[in-house]
Amino acid sequence: MHAIVNEHLKRPLPVAAITATLVEHPGQRLQCLPNLAGDRHMVLLRTIHDMMSGMTDEDTRGFWNFYTLSNGGFFMAPKSDKTFDLSCDNGFEHEVTADTAGIIACAAAYSHLSMLEDSATFGTAYKLLAHFIFQHRDAGIIRAALD
Repeated sequence: MHAIVNEHLKRPLPVAAITATLVEHPGQRLQCLPNLAGDRHMVLLRTIHDMMSGMTDEDTRGFWNFYTLSNGGFFMAPKSDKTFDLSCDNGFEHEVTADTAGIIACAAAYSHLSMLEDSATFGTAYKLLAHFIFQHRDAGIIRAALD
């Protein structure tokens, strides 16, 4: 079953172009999560993986790509050319690319963690990723999954 996505949600919103850059250097990869979440970086990593495993039966263990955003944001996604069947608690069901699945998992993790005490960091991370989501080719699908 595929989610019903309103046509107006499929169109990206006009915002300043935000680019995603793959982080390839191992030393830079090691710093991505601590730079974002400080000493809570392992909580963030675990939450992203938990969100993903809660949305798909696909095996998402293994290597994930890390992406920095030109607006200061960050997301990670499974390194895969295959698609993932996602199913969310809000009734959303759709087949998505690995990077779209990662964006959804990261946004869900940021949202979840932003509800905790002293969590402005995750609220900011969500906001920066949301600005990127608005211009993403799968903006409507991502927004439907997160609604």
